[in-house]
Amino acid sequence: MSDLFAAPPTDTVRVALPIPVDRLFSYSVPPELAGTLVVGHRVRVSASGRPATGIVVELGGPAPEGTPLRPVEGLLDPEPVLTPTLIEILRDEASAVLCPIGQALHAALPPGTAPGSAAGWTLTPRGEEALRSGAARGRTAELLERLGGGAESAARLARGGWAADELRALQRDRLVAPARLEQGPRARVRRIRVAQLAPGVDAAAAEQELARAPRQQQILRALISGPAEVDRLPVKGEPLRQLVKRGLVRVEEREAPREVADPLAGHEPDVEATPDQARACARLGEAITARSAETFLLHGVTGSGKTEVYLRAVAAALELGRQALVLVPEITLTHQIVARLRDRFGDNLAILHSGLRPSERVEQWERLRRGQTPIAVGARSALFAPLADPGVIVIDEEHDGAYKSDEGFRYHARSLARRRARAADCPLVLGSATPSLETRSAADGGDVERIVLPHRIGGRPLPAVELVDLAKERAALPRGRKLVITTPLRRALADILSEGGQALLFLNRRGFSTQITCFSCGHVERCEDCDIALVYHAPEERLRCHYCDFAKEPEDRCRGCGSGDNALLGIGTQRIEEEVRSEFPSARIARLDRDTANRRGTTEATLRALRDGEIDVVVGTQMLAKGHDFPGVRLVGVINADLGLHLPDFRAAERTFQLLTQVAGRAGRGGEPGRVVVQTYQPDHYAIAPAATHDYERFQREERPHRRELGWPPSGALARVVVSSEEEDAARQGALTLAGVARATEGDVQVLGPAPAPLAKLRKRYRFQILLRKPVAAGETLEDAGTAVHHAARAVQEAAGALPKTLRASVDIDPQSML
Repeated sequence: MSDLFAAPPTDTVRVALPIPVDRLFSYSVPPELAGTLVVGHRVRVSASGRPATGIVVELGGPAPEGTPLRPVEGLLDPEPVLTPTLIEILRDEASAVLCPIGQALHAALPPGTAPGSAAGWTLTPRGEEALRSGAARGRTAELLERLGGGAESAARLARGGWAADELRALQRDRLVAPARLEQGPRARVRRIRVAQLAPGVDAAAAEQELARAPRQQQILRALISGPAEVDRLPVKGEPLRQLVKRGLVRVEEREAPREVADPLAGHEPDVEATPDQARACARLGEAITARSAETFLLHGVTGSGKTEVYLRAVAAALELGRQALVLVPEITLTHQIVARLRDRFGDNLAILHSGLRPSERVEQWERLRRGQTPIAVGARSALFAPLADPGVIVIDEEHDGAYKSDEGFRYHARSLARRRARAADCPLVLGSATPSLETRSAADGGDVERIVLPHRIGGRPLPAVELVDLAKERAALPRGRKLVITTPLRRALADILSEGGQALLFLNRRGFSTQITCFSCGHVERCEDCDIALVYHAPEERLRCHYCDFAKEPEDRCRGCGSGDNALLGIGTQRIEEEVRSEFPSARIARLDRDTANRRGTTEATLRALRDGEIDVVVGTQMLAKGHDFPGVRLVGVINADLGLHLPDFRAAERTFQLLTQVAGRAGRGGEPGRVVVQTYQPDHYAIAPAATHDYERFQREERPHRRELGWPPSGALARVVVSSEEEDAARQGALTLAGVARATEGDVQVLGPAPAPLAKLRKRYRFQILLRKPVAAGETLEDAGTAVHHAARAVQEAAGALPKTLRASVDIDPQSML
């Protein structure tokens, strides 16, 4: 172990456990581990009589007299899995968002890397005697003989045909006993068996010696040119074993991490920076060289070349011998930026996101931990990358809601990245064409430096946007006809396809139809567990809940009144796809939404086909709106711009503007001008009209006074409390209790509610919410307001521990979703 992690001997350590208790637990250090354990080591301990995996957070002094401590039972990793610096960063962030420290630290590790345990069965002394004496007969003898080779898991025994009742009966006879079996990590670096000629072997002489063993000769010939993976040898099995036995061949295990495939790989020519890009790169380069922990907002219109600025910032960090961390909001966007990074830096990068298999994720994480690559790129969780000396941190599309974790460790990537940047003395770059109002407000207040890229690369114009009034279009339709694609959008699509261009059609709602409604009584088919309208999915002919994934076949008749007069109302991406196929039968069409993206490889294949010109039209949800750069896309059609506008969320207008601006920006990135057609019932709304002119400044000037008037962020601090129960009255009473606690705290915090949450029933549980809000008053700062809200939220969280066990309460500081 290096001197960097060397530690003085200690009798005790304080350990964080992955449980909902916000404290550290003390354990004694056994003699065999004395002087070995350091902060960041992962250890095996016992907690409440069960095996647990903990992380050493503090080294204690001598064990307290008269207070026996349970010992650390084992060291799980030869090297620490978290550095002391990262542990301190995570402790600070966990405290800020009211997350138990153990849950936060364990969230920073790749899933599946901790060893586990499983329920199993073992022989008792009485069972061992019965096995030796031959007293057992039949199935009992079979089981005792099987367990004579060692304890086995209950799951494995069940697969072998042993029912739980049979095992419990043998337990009553004191022949077998329950046991906890330790299991290795589910996720680990892939290992392969490699064969090579043993040292000093004369291959030619050995081949002559094996004249009567032609299959062994084949293996020898294959190994003359060098080692080979056993599974790739022309012959293996017994002939290989004989060669090993003769001492002619040696077989050993080696780590063999897989490369994460890049579906969009392809060389991009070197580009000359525009004057705006050059100024941005120069400023960021100064901060990187000076090791300055400044935060920058790179505010560039869509297509202005923000990615090129990121790449040059990464290069500047690498030239100084440091590392780089690049975050994107969605897994689907990782492919495009990985392609650009690989083209610029080769294979000197690791990819981290939840779309990888657990073992693949561990392999990428290990490459970073061992210093084998200097660049980490991925989604939100890539912030936990084990980089020793990051020189720049980039968050692309910083406004995106995906950067906030909505459960468990409820951190926001912006906040955690800022802590990492300060600890590493490196700049943080927040990039967006539509910055969040929080970030823009921080820039206006001087806390963040704003760098502007006002023009598209090559002087290309922003796409022309046409707003189509759906109310007028609907009024012109024959009675009863469904309005899906309006005449202006249909004509634009026909023109682009006839010219050989590509199009994206955007609707932020998957499925075929949003609901099945009875025309006779108005009954809507709803999920019984979530009280949400079920969505019809045409390919599988099923109604499906988009929250708990409950599915059922549609009813022939209304369950409310028995009428057969049911109708599909509302539209989803499947319906749009069907409509386009019907209207343009020769067009090559694909759909990209969560339904298709769940099939591994589908997203990558679709994006590659779009890049290569093998698709004419892609229909999809918001995953189409972000970051993609496909020069062949000349038309973007927005089917209904109003879908998210009236959600019960104070950010609804901001998200609508951002989404429209982002999706419009996908058009016209090549040599041909782009065109955007936006279908809306409210063309004059202040979130929609500015999007038609790509006017962020106009939108933020309209939106910020609304926030200021009511004290919503960024003009105030906010926390959200949700109480849920399978009993509606119990959830209401629990929420009333916590609201009372909040009102009793000091700090002039407004307590709104309790009231039913917008999603009032979810996964069989009734939900009530409380909002804790503190507007920034005269003479106060946003930090002052945040401190007051945090104090009230902590009091609520502590009181929630006294609620009945049937109730669940969650506290979300600075919530990004109000549903």
